[in-house]
Amino acid sequence: MDKNISIRKKLFLACMVTFSSIVLLIPYLAYDFYNQFLNTYGVTDTQMGWLLTAYAASAVPSYFIGGWIADIINPKKLVIASCVTTALVSFAVAMCSSFLMLALLFFCFGITAITLNWSAYLKIVKMLGGDDEQGRLFAMTDIAYSIMSLVLQYVVLAIITYALADNPNGFKIAYVIYGVLSILVAAAIFFLIPNMEYEKEGKGIKEDLRLLGHAAKLPITWYLAIFTLGYFLIRSVIPYLNPYLTDAYDQSIPFAQAFTAAIRTGALMIFSPIGGMLRDRMGQSASKLINRFSLGCIFFSLVMMFIPQGKQYAVWIMAVAVLVLICNAMMSNFLYTLVTTAAVPVLYVGSVYGIASAIGYSSDLWLYIVCGNWLDSMGNDGYKYIWLVGAIGGLMMLAMGIAVAKRYGSGRETETDKGEQAA
Repeated sequence: MDKNISIRKKLFLACMVTFSSIVLLIPYLAYDFYNQFLNTYGVTDTQMGWLLTAYAASAVPSYFIGGWIADIINPKKLVIASCVTTALVSFAVAMCSSFLMLALLFFCFGITAITLNWSAYLKIVKMLGGDDEQGRLFAMTDIAYSIMSLVLQYVVLAIITYALADNPNGFKIAYVIYGVLSILVAAAIFFLIPNMEYEKEGKGIKEDLRLLGHAAKLPITWYLAIFTLGYFLIRSVIPYLNPYLTDAYDQSIPFAQAFTAAIRTGALMIFSPIGGMLRDRMGQSASKLINRFSLGCIFFSLVMMFIPQGKQYAVWIMAVAVLVLICNAMMSNFLYTLVTTAAVPVLYVGSVYGIASAIGYSSDLWLYIVCGNWLDSMGNDGYKYIWLVGAIGGLMMLAMGIAVAKRYGSGRETETDKGEQAA
């Protein structure tokens, strides 16, 4: 990247390329608009779970494959291709009425959104600035992603609630809107993101597999993987607050969706930077923060299980859900900074992230099917088990926080020497 470009322009470009992450939002429209999707496509809670499992079946391995592809093909071209192909799949979902076809299309989302986009998008952001600008660039991507997600959800909610209130298929317009915007983002990236000098980093499949093998031997890889899984278990069950508010607390569908979207995105946008600042101030002992906020996630998730159902208790369940997400958001920076705590050699960082991401996001393979089955078989009582999953996620993060603090706290041990020996 041209060193003469100001940091303001780099931040603008980082924001612009972040908009390509709209492709990551499209597969989860089914859960962001849970009730609307059920009513429009006529599926059960369990079938809804199968759709996300179909997506995860291609998305999880894509975290490995996408990294290799981004190392041998210009990432700008990959991101543009991702936006266009995901838009086409989104249009197909809008026209679909068959459950089997929906499952096939959701499987395609994992290829177009993850294989082509995730690693390439991160690589573009990294290439935009030097080492001393990475923090600001990635902070901008978090803010841009949160704002984009929240604004789009509210715009779509307003359209289907008011303009298309009498149309039984009105929700399908969401897939059309997101698809059109994806194509517009592709065009903007084509014209606005500079054609940076690109050096292929791939060393061949054998070499990349060797690096994966060494990364798999590092304890921090598994600490981060289990921490990531626990973190996303909580993030994954919170969207069920949407139908829970309508089913058990007599709240309107538009309000339940708007509230769930606001706290899920707002908590991350506000409290993630705060957690990051605390982490930077505490330095090597920052992993102790995991223990404190994990306990908060565990406690408040368990409280959600025992709050009585009924309209008069709606405020209580909403307030406690906010507290769960605050504790969770305060730890989001550790998804990216634990490798720094363990001083993982740069050579292995990509492989560590690849393994951790694949395991961390693997809950999509089974979680939604299990939760959907609970709701279909137990009704509103099934939500208690869903909140228990959140508490289990907190326990996983707590265990990893203790392990990281014990092994790497106060600079007791790092992975640098091991990495150098393995290389």
